Amino acid sequence: MTDVVVIGGGQAGLAAGYFLRRAGLDFVILDDQEEPGGAWQHGWQSLRLFSPAGYSPLPGWPMPAQKGETFPTAGHVVDCLTQYEQRYDLPIRRQVHVFDVAHDQGRLVVETDDGQIGATAVISATGTWQRPLRPALSRP
Repeated sequence: MTDVVVIGGGQAGLAAGYFLRRAGLDFVILDDQEEPGGAWQHGWQSLRLFSPAGYSPLPGWPMPAQKGETFPTAGHVVDCLTQYEQRYDLPIRRQVHVFDVAHDQGRLVVETDDGQIGATAVISATGTWQRPLRPALSRP
């Protein structure tokens, strides 16, 4: 049993972890990826942030500028997310797939391929990478 389970270890999951740690809560971040970086590891190599690094911090740590680049590349973002995880020693369990969250006798039960985790609260930070929202387009 833990206070909070965060599902997703990308930018939102890491930011949640930062504030959970500051609040003194017991938590775990579950991520189905092999490595840090969230959806940024799967995008095009040419993908960049649309704002300079100075305007793209994570809580508690500004994103370092990328030498010679105004807008950080995907690789730089992945590197920064990796460093952030290490800097704050966030409790992340990798390659864990969440299948269900259910309410059971006053607690939440997170069902994973690695067993069950009981929690008081769950934060969904999964993003849209696995199942992106694709609006229906009518064709002429």
